[in-house]
Amino acid sequence: MKKKKQALKKRRVETRRLAPVGKAAGGFWRTVGVMRIALGLMTFALIAFSPSPGTPAVFVGWELWRTVIFPVLAPILLQVLLLDALMARVFMAGHTGDARLRYRRILTMNLLLSAALTLWWLPYFLALFSNR
Repeated sequence: MKKKKQALKKRRVETRRLAPVGKAAGGFWRTVGVMRIALGLMTFALIAFSPSPGTPAVFVGWELWRTVIFPVLAPILLQVLLLDALMARVFMAGHTGDARLRYRRILTMNLLLSAALTLWWLPYFLALFSNR
């Protein structure tokens, strides 16, 4: 009976561990997690549907999303990406081995997405604030 409990406990611990980076099905995507994948998809959506610089705001219909809502969400998403990068760096300091590599990849992904979002939206915001 005692051996069964130990075997069951060992199995539970093994299932809780993360798969080694790059060896699981999905590799990188499995290690970053669902919320970070959603964060990356939102970043790509904001990049894909960004308005061109100098576009006037439209307050009716579907153009409301491109001209009002997405320009508001871009800086918010940038802050979330940078906060997640900061937290990945904090957690990376306390881990070694595969866990440290996992947080390094998360940090790299967040910083690359932040740079892409900033560079893509910068002309829009420069045109927006230069008219005043």
